[in-house]
Order: sequence, then structure tokens, then C-alpha cells
Amino acid sequence: MQNYLIVVDMQTDFVDGALGTKEAQAIVPAVKKRIEDALSAGEKVIFTRDTHPENYLETQEGRNLPVKHCVQGTDGWQIIPELSAYAENRGK
Repeated sequence: MQNYLIVVDMQTDFVDGALGTKEAQAIVPAVKKRIEDALSAGEKVIFTRDTHPENYLETQEGRNLPVKHCVQGTDGWQIIPELSAYAENRGK
């Protein structure tokens, strides 16, 4: 049986971008270590990616959370640099 680690919300806008926090930034080293441990144990690592269109602020969610974030193709949509190699399945 294959084990999976699912990494959620490690996009620039959630860590140090539009919706980022010091708390999110503080957990990055622990997340990186957990990913490395998972890979060493043969687990598959999957990253989620919140994705919004350019007109996000015109959507129902955008009207309720009027902070433009995770617009597909922008820097804020990308997995943070510290983890991007893992998201692209390139390893360390």
C-alpha cells in the first residue's frame, strides 16, 4: 500500500504574499523536513494549489474575501521557493 503526504497551502500568497502571516512563514522549515522524511520513507508527496482566475474579485468568493490571491500564473500562485523543487518532483 502506498502512503501519501498532501501538502496544503504552501503557495506564496498564503505564506508571505497577499494572505501570508508570520506563523505561516515560521512553519516552512518543519514542512520541508516532513516532506524530506516522507520522500525518504518512499511516500508520494502531493501539493494542492489554490487557483483563481484573473477576475477573482468578481466571483462569489472574491466578493466575500476581497483579497486577490492565487491567481493562476502569478508569483503568488506558485509553490514557495523553499518547496518548489519537491512540488515539481525534482527532489532536493
